[in-house]
Amino acid sequence: MNTVMLIYFGVLALSVAAYYLVPKRGRWIVLLVFSVAFSVVISTYLFLFFLATAVSVYLVTRYAIRAPQEGADEQEVKKRARKNYTAIVLAILFNLAILGVLKYYNFFGGMFNSLLSLTGVTFRLPVLRIALPLGISFYTLTAIGYMVDIHRKKYAPEKNFAKVCLFLCFFPQILEGPICRYDQTSGQLFEGHDADYRGMLFGVQRILWGLFKKMVVADRLYLLVKTVSDAPSQFSGYAALLFMICYTVQLYADFSGFIDIALGSGELFGIRLPENFRQPFFAKSAQEFWQRWHITLGAWLKEYVFYTVALSPRVTRPAGKLRKKFRNHFTKMLPTIVALFAVWLCNGLWHGPEWKYIVYGMYYFVIITAGMLCEPLFKKMYAKLGVNADKNLPLRIFRHVRTILIILIGETIFGANDLPGAFTILTSVFRPYHGSLFALGLDMQEWIIALLGMALMLAMGFVRERGVDIRAKIGEAVLPVRWAAYLAVTVFIVLFGAYGDLYAVVPFIYGNF
Repeated sequence: MNTVMLIYFGVLALSVAAYYLVPKRGRWIVLLVFSVAFSVVISTYLFLFFLATAVSVYLVTRYAIRAPQEGADEQEVKKRARKNYTAIVLAILFNLAILGVLKYYNFFGGMFNSLLSLTGVTFRLPVLRIALPLGISFYTLTAIGYMVDIHRKKYAPEKNFAKVCLFLCFFPQILEGPICRYDQTSGQLFEGHDADYRGMLFGVQRILWGLFKKMVVADRLYLLVKTVSDAPSQFSGYAALLFMICYTVQLYADFSGFIDIALGSGELFGIRLPENFRQPFFAKSAQEFWQRWHITLGAWLKEYVFYTVALSPRVTRPAGKLRKKFRNHFTKMLPTIVALFAVWLCNGLWHGPEWKYIVYGMYYFVIITAGMLCEPLFKKMYAKLGVNADKNLPLRIFRHVRTILIILIGETIFGANDLPGAFTILTSVFRPYHGSLFALGLDMQEWIIALLGMALMLAMGFVRERGVDIRAKIGEAVLPVRWAAYLAVTVFIVLFGAYGDLYAVVPFIYGNF
């Protein structure tokens, strides 16, 4: 377990104890104090960037965005609306500028320097060594969503600056999400909760399951992933295929593992954070996969990027003219396609300042757009063949296998060290590999543990996909069975978790974003 997580669990234990010792009306202050302390300890002086975001959000929502005076005429109403719009745009640009400089300066600066070199200009932008504040990509999206919602009058702005800070930096969600809307969590964060045995038991359940996925599965598969990604030209055939599978499982176990820890941590305080995963590998299409994977990021992009672009007059007017002229499925879908391009470009860039992430986003844009454009053709084909796509077993199996292949290719682009490495791995799958299975970083014992862990994850996913609430079933079991299950998972983590110097440096993958 890395240092950040050790600090996290120390803060979690202390904050839970303090939370239930103070009066209910002051419990939100406990959450704020420990959230700020955690951010400061991890980010040190970089916490000042978070503070700049929080101040800008508070000022623009509390003082800059105002309703027109009662009895104002139409011209004054429009003038007030323009001022509100200008204020919100400037606040969003300010926060995007902080994120852009800290996270993307060197990437775009390198592109700019490359263009200058082609023109013969000797001037170059300097390369900066920049550290990122804890959770900047997550709290920036949360802040933008909050400001836009206030501008859209979904709810009234929070008057207490300290409560705005807590909403933005609640420590269980700041490392890797989930990305929350104000109306989802604010009431839970501020009202204070009584200690609830069932809720706390469920919270511990979820934390243990998250630790299992992270320490037993993800951190162990990291050895194979690192071995292949560091020298992709040396591995081919089933070795390359194993990388594709193992990285995809590692990413899921790592990311969903921390989300389980975050949601379980929230439950210890009586706070229900939104789900971020819903058995994504049971999806029948790439589009459905993204409705099940990183759900809160998808919801954010849909609400604040997709609809903003798709409903923009700059898109709808020319698209409407084309639709009147050509009257086909493509022109009907054009606003959606333009909006999807914006969504997937943002999705790729959000993950990091590297070309592989941009290509990753464009890969899914092409796949999903192609599926949408071909949908009428598929429906006609199924109708002629008399096939029910949802009930025909061979077709369902084909769609699942096809989707898994699409996911494996996408995650290989995402997980390789760079684009050339990704293409090397993808193209080498069809060449034979003459090395040993145990030259990939895992010995026999580690392979057995990893496979058992993956099998358990698959079985749990299968049961949940059938609508069974496993946590409730365990919680309702008789006491010996219930505690035997908790003890078994704990012992399995202690005995078979990935420990040692090599494992200690494995960070949570999405913590880097």
